[in-house]
Amino acid sequence: MKAQYVGDIGDLGKLLLLKHLAGLRLKIGVNWILTENDDRSDGKHRDYIRYGGRDCLCCCDEELYENMLPLAKKSKNDRRIDDLERVVRKQCGIDSFYSELFNSVTSRKSSDDGAFAQLKPQVADLVFFDPDNGIDLQAGSSAKHVYLPELKRYWHREQSLLVYHHLGRAGTHEVQIMNLTSALQREFPKSTVNSYWLRRGTARAYFLILQSKHCSTTARQEAIPSLAPLQISKAGWAPNGKYCTKIHSK
Repeated sequence: MKAQYVGDIGDLGKLLLLKHLAGLRLKIGVNWILTENDDRSDGKHRDYIRYGGRDCLCCCDEELYENMLPLAKKSKNDRRIDDLERVVRKQCGIDSFYSELFNSVTSRKSSDDGAFAQLKPQVADLVFFDPDNGIDLQAGSSAKHVYLPELKRYWHREQSLLVYHHLGRAGTHEVQIMNLTSALQREFPKSTVNSYWLRRGTARAYFLILQSKHCSTTARQEAIPSLAPLQISKAGWAPNGKYCTKIHSK
């Protein structure tokens, strides 16, 4: 996660998912795996604030959507993780965050340990990991990934996991999701693994790895209505969307 991403369409989907899970009475802790901004254009998908008619995304959750608009309109240099956390607190009722920067190899280990100490089971039934690039099933030190050994540290103390994963170009997105779901199921053999593929903006997936004690609160591969407009293309959603006459971006 980078501050330059704050308010983009990816954050809209992220908060919708977190709000849903928090509504199931799961205590959630957030490890942003925060990295420094760079010169790339990542985080540019903000035109959703100007969608109207049947394209409008306020139908996902109008209150959350309205709270996201001020963040989406900020310039790159004005985007702050603190602003996003305020919306998460207000909309999702989550107040446990690890927001320290992940930089060099040395600070990566100290950051991992810091997050592990802070996001303990007493404050988080489930820990959300938000790396720039996603899950790596090996061990490593890049700040752009969350690694399998790190995930297992939380799993072994009986916490469930939610992990962001950027979908690449090695095969179709469906195949990538299927393969990673199967791999996670093998690595966490008594878990239930659900995946959520969000297609708007940059294609991304979230993997929910549930402890058996948390499965009673979430149905397997549960459909989340608020995510539906983001799980199909804009053209695919338009015929089904509720027509909106509001001008939200003012």
